[in-house]
Amino acid sequence: MLPYVIAMNLILFGGCIIRSLAQFCLAFLTSTIYLFAWYLVFGLVAVPIRKKVPAAGDLFKRIGIMLPVFYVMNIGLINGIIFLYRHLDVVYCDIKHGIVWWAILYGCIMSTGITFLNEGVANFEIWKSSLNETERLRNMYKRSKLLGLKGQINSHFLFNCFNTLSGLIDEDEEKAEKFLDEMTKVHRYLLRKEDEMFVPLEDEIKFSASYLYLIKQRFVSGIEIKMNVAAESREQLLPPLSMQVVLENIIYTNAISKNDPLLIDISVDNHVLQIRHSVHEKKIVENLGTDEGLDNLVNKYILLKAGEVEIKESEKERVIKLPLIKEMEVAL
Repeated sequence: MLPYVIAMNLILFGGCIIRSLAQFCLAFLTSTIYLFAWYLVFGLVAVPIRKKVPAAGDLFKRIGIMLPVFYVMNIGLINGIIFLYRHLDVVYCDIKHGIVWWAILYGCIMSTGITFLNEGVANFEIWKSSLNETERLRNMYKRSKLLGLKGQINSHFLFNCFNTLSGLIDEDEEKAEKFLDEMTKVHRYLLRKEDEMFVPLEDEIKFSASYLYLIKQRFVSGIEIKMNVAAESREQLLPPLSMQVVLENIIYTNAISKNDPLLIDISVDNHVLQIRHSVHEKKIVENLGTDEGLDNLVNKYILLKAGEVEIKESEKERVIKLPLIKEMEVAL
């Protein structure tokens, strides 16, 4: 604002304005207040234009709308300051003859520069924010990958799987072969899907079927599983390993017994995957990172702007709702 105010006074009054320090200061103070008020008006005009064309990619379209409006406003601004000087008698210098349109031209040039500067700063902030969000997302995926690998190499999970497999080999070789096949599918999926942004629900359902098969072989009648997902819903997308995180949290935070089975119901309602399960309070809960994994899943949804994960819990039941995304929405 300072060089803008000084230059505007020099254009209007020429060298006369600097012959008296008192007059220069008075003119400077008057025009500063006046132009600052106009600057605020320019800002108020820019806000609705920015809201109408908010995208960073529409920078030049937004500027193309702003500048003609600002040029017209500059005509009013210059005529207003001339009127102000002539009626307040704060400056004894006469306004130079024929200088009005030169002052308007200068005002338009300054408006152009200030508009590009403001838009450049705003877009830089958006770019910087985008970089920060991208970095957060990258860190979240690294964290997610680590948590996924925990499920893969977790000593409890591996020990239980191999212990069950060992028992099946002695009892039923055919079941042992089936168990090993499902175990291989689980670990293959964990390795393949960690670096993808979204995967079809169909893939997650197949993974969950294999994962729950391993769990079912261990707990037998201690766990009951119901899965009802329509074929048309299976084409929708969600972040990879979402179901693993939820199911792992359910298995390791609830007590499981044959007398009081853990009930798990998986369904889709209105583009939302619902994983409902009965609550069986566990007296001793081992810290296996399952709660951390669920928090991580909630944050991942936020960062991907894929919706909001809902967790509703009562004394006897908990429901975890994961929004599903259509493929066309991801493309947009």
